[in-house]
Amino acid sequence: MKKVIQGDRAFDLTIDPEVAYRIAVLAQSYQGEGIMPMEEDDVVDSDIGDDPITDVEAIADEAENPHEDVSDDELEGLIRGLNVDAKHDLLALIWVGRGDYEARDWASARRAAREAEPFDVTDYLEELQMGSDYIENALESLGYSPPDELS
Repeated sequence: MKKVIQGDRAFDLTIDPEVAYRIAVLAQSYQGEGIMPMEEDDVVDSDIGDDPITDVEAIADEAENPHEDVSDDELEGLIRGLNVDAKHDLLALIWVGRGDYEARDWASARRAAREAEPFDVTDYLEELQMGSDYIENALESLGYSPPDELS
């Protein structure tokens, strides 16, 4: 466990702050996805029959050139590799960074994360519009500076 003294209060993390910062960097690719509202005059083409590529051709093309998102794999691997306590800390960091808890209430945020219903933290983070910002903000408010390669 790492500790940082901020004022007279110690904040201990079970997640390595550098790993948390890396997760934040990888999660940035999800920020902004799906935030553009559909305008009333946008045309939605629901007739797949007029698409220039038939489904069979698209499937064959995908099989020949599979799309591999390395950052997706790294993000999922990093989070999957965390122990349960570190996953709870990641969730608590998100909540502190989002403003649900103050940094001084770290113990309460961590307790709430432990008591939350089990769910996939990776999916949760990928669905958050500003998940990476939340993690970075929380780490900084707890006294952890970004690693040199990120700053």
